[in-house]
Amino acid sequence: MSFKISAMNEFDTTLNILRNHGKSILIGGLIGCVLAVAVFIIQTPKWQATMIVGPTERTGVPSLSSFLPKGAADTPALQYFVERIDATHATDFTVFETKITSPEIAKNLYTSHGDTVDLKSVIDVQKYLQKNLRVRPHGMTPFKKITLRHRDGNVAIAILNHLFLITDKSIRQDKKTRTFRRISYLEKQLKTVRNPDHRDAIIALLKEQEQTAMMVSIDDHFSANIISEASVGLKPVSPSALILFPGLSFVGAFIGLIFSGWRRD
Repeated sequence: MSFKISAMNEFDTTLNILRNHGKSILIGGLIGCVLAVAVFIIQTPKWQATMIVGPTERTGVPSLSSFLPKGAADTPALQYFVERIDATHATDFTVFETKITSPEIAKNLYTSHGDTVDLKSVIDVQKYLQKNLRVRPHGMTPFKKITLRHRDGNVAIAILNHLFLITDKSIRQDKKTRTFRRISYLEKQLKTVRNPDHRDAIIALLKEQEQTAMMVSIDDHFSANIISEASVGLKPVSPSALILFPGLSFVGAFIGLIFSGWRRD
């Protein structure tokens, strides 16, 4: 019974609001629609390029400790060294996710493809990417969805492709530098270590690092694979009529209600 009375009271309140302020609410809503039309006409449409990327085939390779001779894997120094190498294998794709949005990549993009980006400075490129570039999970998969917005869909695709290649190249070069540094270190250790088990372990690690050095040189994509090539939708994503018209109409109607109430007071 109390629920019915409460519902009737709310209904009466709504009718009173419409009776007393309906005209102002309607005018405010119409003004909001007019503003939405003006924004829709004036604002430059933005297109969104989308690319799906995923880990390379190197992800999930066995730990290097499985290749070491028995007894050698228990040596603290070798164990630490193996863990460091395994960690870099596992995080190459994570580094890609982070690095593609970094200032370093923005600078490289401006330096190598400034004509495509068509912005005046590195700072402008950084601001543009911060505002328009997004890296998000792709459903429940290990893949990532990279999106980039631009007033020209073809330019958005071109920039997104450049970003992928620049980021992958940067990570590859970092990996190459670290790998050759490790090879040099292991070769020096091999000259000084006399324990047979330790020597076998160092030789196993050295072979793995030489294999990595070869892989860095010949792999097509090093830190990430393109699962779905960059593409744009059939319609621009901004301005969105589905958001613009209802949103501004509601705001206009609400302002009309407040204005009408203020006038009555």
